[in-house]
Amino acid sequence: MLLEWNILMETEKKQCGKMSEADKFRYFLMLQYRSPYGWGKENPMTADCSGSVCLALMMATGLKVRTTADGLLRKFFTVRSPGKDALTAAFFIARSDRRHGDRVARKGEAVHVAGLLGEGVVFNCVEPCAEIRTLESLRLEYGFRGCDVIIRGLDREALEKASKEGNELFGLDDELKDYFGEDI
Repeated sequence: MLLEWNILMETEKKQCGKMSEADKFRYFLMLQYRSPYGWGKENPMTADCSGSVCLALMMATGLKVRTTADGLLRKFFTVRSPGKDALTAAFFIARSDRRHGDRVARKGEAVHVAGLLGEGVVFNCVEPCAEIRTLESLRLEYGFRGCDVIIRGLDREALEKASKEGNELFGLDDELKDYFGEDI
């Protein structure tokens, strides 16, 4: 059964109004739990790693961006020592040039992102579906794949600027309108 996200959002508005942005970010990550992986997608029914984070950002802040894991790291998650109430994500950085799907990821490039849910716990969107993992388990898994992990907090000012300019919408899903209407 598919969730009627527009109805869910109407029902949840009162509850979400009481939440901090960080709580909303984690909440909207969690609403994607067990959804199937969808490369290049960021809608409530299917997303890739960066799409799940971009969707949660959009729902938590009302600001719209869509970019890759590397774009999120380089442009938006630039705060090196985020506070406990910050919107945070774990980024997996290639130690050297390496194959990544059908392309080569360059040394220093973020090849994966997972939103932080709490101390040492992340929301990880990979094939076959989105799941909750410990950061340590992902650190080990991606370490074997030649990646290091870093944690960064959101630069809200950069997000606001990009959303206002509308120039960071790398492949934004047209399907979002099916869930949230024309105002998305």
